[in-house]
Amino acid sequence: MHLPFTSSPTTRDAAIIFGLALVLLAVFIGAEAFEYIVDFSDRHENLEIDEGLTVLMVMPIAMGIFAWRRLAEARTELARRIEAEEKAHALARHDPLTGLPNRRHAEHEIGRALEKATPDAPVAVLLVDVNRFKSINDLYGHAAGDRLLLDTGARLRETGGPDALVARLGGDEFVVLLQGPKRQDELIHRVEMISESFARPFVFDHGSSLVGASIGVTLVDRPGLTPDQVLARADAAMYRCKGKGLNGFAFFEEGMEFAAFRRAQIERDLRQALAEERIEPFFQPLVSLTEGCINGYEVLARWRLHDGTLRLPDEFIPIAEDCGLIGEIYFAMLRRAAARPWPRATRLAINLSPIQFEDDTLVERTRQVLEETGFPPGQLDIEITESAFVSNLERARIVIAEFKELGIQMALDDFGTGYSSLRHLSEFHFDKLKIDRSFITDLADNPASQTIVRTITAMAHNLGLRVTVEGVESIENEADLLGFGCDVGQGYLYGRPAAQPETRLLPRSTGQAA
Repeated sequence: MHLPFTSSPTTRDAAIIFGLALVLLAVFIGAEAFEYIVDFSDRHENLEIDEGLTVLMVMPIAMGIFAWRRLAEARTELARRIEAEEKAHALARHDPLTGLPNRRHAEHEIGRALEKATPDAPVAVLLVDVNRFKSINDLYGHAAGDRLLLDTGARLRETGGPDALVARLGGDEFVVLLQGPKRQDELIHRVEMISESFARPFVFDHGSSLVGASIGVTLVDRPGLTPDQVLARADAAMYRCKGKGLNGFAFFEEGMEFAAFRRAQIERDLRQALAEERIEPFFQPLVSLTEGCINGYEVLARWRLHDGTLRLPDEFIPIAEDCGLIGEIYFAMLRRAAARPWPRATRLAINLSPIQFEDDTLVERTRQVLEETGFPPGQLDIEITESAFVSNLERARIVIAEFKELGIQMALDDFGTGYSSLRHLSEFHFDKLKIDRSFITDLADNPASQTIVRTITAMAHNLGLRVTVEGVESIENEADLLGFGCDVGQGYLYGRPAAQPETRLLPRSTGQAA
C-alpha cells in the first residue's frame, strides 16, 4: 500500500525543518544567547522567567507526543479509506458471491484478448449454463443454490487451467476465456475436461445431486469482433446442446446466431408465460368403457397468448425441452391441476418428458407438490413413452421404482409405436398401457388394426395392466374397443381438452373428430 508520508515532498519538508533548527542552534550558540537569558532571569526574579522557560522546554516533548499520535491516527484513517476504495473497486469488477470476475471485468479481459487473437494464438470463449440450478434452489433452498454456484466456480477454475479466466456473468451462467491452447485437439481436450467436471455429483447439506451443464464454445483467430458478439456466438452454440442430455458442449457454426435469436425470443416469451401463468392445464376426460362414466382426466398443457389464442404442445414443448423449461411446465401443470377441488376418487394423468428422467429432484419435487396440494398420490398416473428408456435404461428403472414407492401409478404411453418392446412391460412393472391413436383411426375397416388392438389388450390383461385407448371418436370405435376388452377410452367422442373439465359425457350420437 502506498502512503504519502513516505513520498519525496514529505521528506523534503522534514529536511527543511531540521535544517532551520540547526541554523538557529548555530546562531544561538554563536551569540551566547543562553547566557543573556540567564542574566535577564536573575535580574528579574519576580517575573518567574526560569519556570516559564522550563515549561517551554517541556512543551515540545508533549507536542511531539501529541503530533505523533495524531499522525498515527491519520495514517490509520487514510489506510482504511484506501482499503475501502480498493474493496469498492474490487466489488465493481467481481461477483460478490463467488469472488470471480463479473460480466464487466470479463468483457474487458475478453476485449483485450481479442485484440491479440491470431491463427497461431486463437482465443476460445466458453459460455457455461448450469442445467439444474433452479431445481436445486427449489428443492434444497437458496443456501444450496449458492453452494452450487461456488462449487461450479471452483470446478471451472480447477479444470480451466492456470491461463484461464473464469467469470460469472449472472444467475447460473459462467464464462471461461482460454488463451493457452494452440491446437484444436488441445482445446477440445480442455473443453471435455470442463464438461466432464459436471458429471460428478454436487454435495449439499441435505444430499447430493447431478447437475450438468450446457457449454457453448466459440473460437476467434483474428481481431475484429467485440466481446458482445463473441458472447452471443457462444450463447448460440450453448443453445445447440441444450436438451441433449445431462452434459454437453457445442462449437459455434455460422448461421447459429439467427436460429438462436429466434429460439431465444420464443424462450423469453415462454418464460414470461410461465411467470404469468399463461401455460394452462386443459383436461380431457378418461372414460370407463364398461361403466360409461368419467373417472379421470388427462392434463394437457396449452400456451395462452396475449390475444387469447392458444398454442398447442407440439408448437412449444420441443423448445421447452431444449431450453430446460420442460420441468417447470410439468410442475406448473401438476400443481394447478392437483389444487383443483376434484370429486372424490378422480384420477389425473400427466405426461412426463424423457428429458426429465435426468433430473434427480424429479420424484421428490413431485412428492412435495402432491403433499402441498393434498392430492392423493394413488390417484395420479404418470405417462411416459418408451423413448425414455433409450438414453439411460437404468436411470428410467430407478425413477419408475421411486414413483411407485410413492403410490403413483405408471402408464406406458403410445404403445405400439417407436421403440416398443415387450421386455419393457415385464421389466418396469407398469400399471397401465395406452394404445396409440394411429391404430384407432381406421379400426372399423382395417382387420390388421383390429387384431393388433385385440392382441395388445389381451396381453396387457394377462400381465395385470389396464388398457387405455386414445383417439376414440365414434360410437363404432367405442363398441369395438369394448368388445376387445379395453378398459378406458379417451377422445373427441367424450370431449375435447378444455380449461374447465367436463363433468358429464357429451351426447354419444354426435361425437366426431373436428
